[in-house]
Amino acid sequence: METRRRITEDDIRRTEALIGRSYGRLKKAAAQAPSRAFGSVTAMAREHPFGTAAGAVVGGIALYGLFRLVTRPRARSSREPGHRPDLTMELLRMAVPLVTPYIAGYLEKYTGRMFSGDRR
Repeated sequence: METRRRITEDDIRRTEALIGRSYGRLKKAAAQAPSRAFGSVTAMAREHPFGTAAGAVVGGIALYGLFRLVTRPRARSSREPGHRPDLTMELLRMAVPLVTPYIAGYLEKYTGRMFSGDRR
């Protein structure tokens, strides 16, 4: 059987100091995260102004289309007199083709790492 060293009060104080220092670094990182994120976005916008403008236009068109989809009056279905299509299902049907390649790529990487034995 392995003999272990007893935990002393000095060990506890040292551990508390390390935890306090780590918590302080976490708070500092959390406070700096928004400025770092916006800094990288503005640097990208300076580097690629046309790409940024194109992304803004595409985003605006997508938001306009979503707004029209949500606010347009619904025509009644001929099959059911009071039937109104579910808006959530319509949005889901539109989003699935856009999200599927990202999910497939993630699953491909995950299963590749799982079968190769690399568990990072």
